[in-house]
Amino acid sequence: MRLFNSAVTRRLTDPDFQGIVVDRSLLLNIALAGVVIVFAAHDAYIRAHPPTPLYFYVDGQNAPRPAVALTSPVLGQDQLLGWAVKWAIAPYNINYRDFPTQMNTAGAHYTLNGWNTFAKSFITQGNLAKLRDAKLLCYAQPTRAATVRAETVVQGHARYVIQFPFIQTCENVNQQNTQMLMATVTIDRVEDLDHPDGLAIEQLVVSSGRE
Repeated sequence: MRLFNSAVTRRLTDPDFQGIVVDRSLLLNIALAGVVIVFAAHDAYIRAHPPTPLYFYVDGQNAPRPAVALTSPVLGQDQLLGWAVKWAIAPYNINYRDFPTQMNTAGAHYTLNGWNTFAKSFITQGNLAKLRDAKLLCYAQPTRAATVRAETVVQGHARYVIQFPFIQTCENVNQQNTQMLMATVTIDRVEDLDHPDGLAIEQLVVSSGRE
């Protein structure tokens, strides 16, 4: 035991060993100082640039969705154009058997004013009566990519005007009729339980047109 104590004492009093201890202690202190500086800089950055809080809508019916300002887009441009095409031509993809359900599904993506205006025009032009009387099957598809014609903010809501040509074919056992049409769709940013997509068609104008 005495020999062990003597060896330890000699080791501790050895100048070379003491130099090594001092060097390593210095390196450790430098490393700790560096860590403290990094944490201090990170804390200062977080205080200067606090993270943007995220808010979500939870209505108990649909999946939670991020709350987005009504002046901001909720979809990328390609997704917006796809959404516009899908629901603008939905009332033209109908048949005499299922048109009530098909129309209700399409109408859920319009504002009340937008759907009432379109439905009134659709009925006034005799399209619905012709569909039922002739027992037609109608289907439509775009003939060219949709484009954004205008993007504005109206009464605090983003508004998009999108245009695209499409072709509609209606047929029954005796006849087939095809027409080239041009759709101009006005879409508003909305936030209500009836429109979980955050978008609704405010106006749909369909006219005869050729590419």
